Amino acid sequence: MTETPEDQTYESMIAELKVIAKQLDDPETPIAEAVRLHQRGLALIHNCEEFLQKAELTITEIPPEE
Repeated sequence: MTETPEDQTYESMIAELKVIAKQLDDPETPIAEAVRLHQRGLALIHNCEEFLQKAELTITEIPPEE
């Protein structure tokens, strides 16, 4: 998947992480590819964390209804 972080939804990032995890579990994955996948996975995890932090801020900033 080559979407930019701004284009990806949380769900698409999680789906890509699952694909990466399966590829990393495959003993046939070459080391160079495993390193690239690992780096991509770390970037996705970082993006997911940022997404969740922004979502939490949005939720906590909503004023209660009176």
